[in-house]
Amino acid sequence: MIDKKPQFYLGIDGGGTKCRVRLENEKGGLLAQAQSSSANIATSVEIAQKSIVDATMLALKEANLPASVLPSINAYAGLAGANIENAKVAMSKWLHPFAQFNFSTDLHIACLGAHGSNNGAIIILGTGFCAGVIQNNQVTELGGHGLLLSDGASGSWIGLALFRHTLEVLDGLYPSTPLVEAFLAQTKFANAHLLTQRAMNEKPAYFARFAPLVFTMREDPIAKSIIQKAADYTTRYIEHLVRLGFKDITLVGGVADKISPCLSSNIQSYLCNAKYSPEQGAIQLARHYAND
Repeated sequence: MIDKKPQFYLGIDGGGTKCRVRLENEKGGLLAQAQSSSANIATSVEIAQKSIVDATMLALKEANLPASVLPSINAYAGLAGANIENAKVAMSKWLHPFAQFNFSTDLHIACLGAHGSNNGAIIILGTGFCAGVIQNNQVTELGGHGLLLSDGASGSWIGLALFRHTLEVLDGLYPSTPLVEAFLAQTKFANAHLLTQRAMNEKPAYFARFAPLVFTMREDPIAKSIIQKAADYTTRYIEHLVRLGFKDITLVGGVADKISPCLSSNIQSYLCNAKYSPEQGAIQLARHYAND
């Protein structure tokens, strides 16, 4: 009789700043959770792949499992940028180390985690921004077109807005504020030329680093303006989702709990907590594909 090797299941939430993984055994028991850096495949497929492997190896270490179990892991990933066709095609060619590896968007797994088998809507407020609905197990996505074209209310948009306001202050259009002074002290930029030179070719994750400063100094007039615009942007999407018939809307991501209190009480009445994490949503899909 041949002993059957144990199978493992890995749920991956690959965002623009962090890649989180959850490792479970065959019975659904949690073995480990871990985190690494960015896994946005629209930014870099290679970096995303490395982040997935790095987070997986950290999870294996936490679970006291050797690297030799990688071929016994059924993995599913929800990845930022997976809605971009060329990034999706490139990622599909990955010679991964797992028993199985399937992927879709980070919004897909977040929807599934938040609402399970029920209909509902979700807005991801992380490094990027996207919204979507799950209805009869089918996911429809809205937004998520990237920082250049959309992503208002995302961490990267908030950080970029601070850059733009600061440049206007340095150009003399507006007086400085404590937020601007704190930002310049943190970045050590002395003038608009240096600020522009540093930011010109940066990725969204770089700008998102400065979103916490805006929320920390939320009483600053520039911070108030940025946060209000982010709240208005989020409100427009929530109102649209409500018009589509979705009254259970979950906000997730690192910016979500900062924006929620800034929304009107009427808008907040449509918000609900997620049932499970995005990684748990991904685990459900990993099990589905393993048993398919």
